[in-house]
Amino acid sequence: MGSASFTIRDLVNADGSTSISDYGAHVLRWAPRGQSDVVWRPRAIHLLEGKAIRGGVPIIFPWFNSGFDPANDAAKTPKHGFARSSFWHPVDGSITDRHAEYVLDSGEIDAATLAQFVGNDAPRFHASYTVDAGESLTMALTVTNDGDAAFSYEAALHTYLAVGDVTRARVVGLDGADYLDTTLPGFPVRTQSGDVTFDGTMVDRIYLTNTPLELHDDTTGRTILSSSQGATATVVWNPGEKAGNAIGDLETGEWRGFACVEAAANRDRMITLNPGESHTLSQTLAVK
Repeated sequence: MGSASFTIRDLVNADGSTSISDYGAHVLRWAPRGQSDVVWRPRAIHLLEGKAIRGGVPIIFPWFNSGFDPANDAAKTPKHGFARSSFWHPVDGSITDRHAEYVLDSGEIDAATLAQFVGNDAPRFHASYTVDAGESLTMALTVTNDGDAAFSYEAALHTYLAVGDVTRARVVGLDGADYLDTTLPGFPVRTQSGDVTFDGTMVDRIYLTNTPLELHDDTTGRTILSSSQGATATVVWNPGEKAGNAIGDLETGEWRGFACVEAAANRDRMITLNPGESHTLSQTLAVK
């Protein structure tokens, strides 16, 4: 894959392989040695400037969905922020068979978009994103405040994990955790009972924890491990049959092939950076 505008970089080593797009610094796939893809992608990937890539690991920054602002109604654009639809720059000499590093600077983003930040309508920052791939996959987003005033932001690694059939998969490790059910008006707080399962209706939940999780796939017999650092929440999402079949860049039935387990810091658990401060949000995947 690739064109004059899009570069796809393949990191291949004895322990696994991954592909990353400079557009969005987007991990498109990852598979440890001897395994099928763990990070899911659709059969057809659409690379269009200004449009987010479906599947893989989109970087959500600096707001989640349409944003959260305790003082105002949030209707920020583009949805899920600009990071996933921006061209990131690979750091010179950083690309190896196991490692990649990308950077994005606030000076590359138009003023009207930056004005949507919480607490600062002209923030100055730089973001770096590192990917370390082999037997495991670690992705880390670091944001640094380069300005003279504080700002707040939301972030998530919107990781699509591959399963044989999501209705025969379950997320283990969230029993007893509180979550916001964003499929319902007002996002009521619920408490998880048992494993998180998927029955073909939409699951869209923000769990108020960053505990390590396991995604058990009863179709393939595989278990995917997910852990995070610097996260304040975990998002679990699958669109279900009705919404999934209505998504334009998914083929009919592709919703069955993934469950999103996302390291997040969103809504009132967003990150605030004072001048000179940095924060790193990371997620590590492995197969058991």
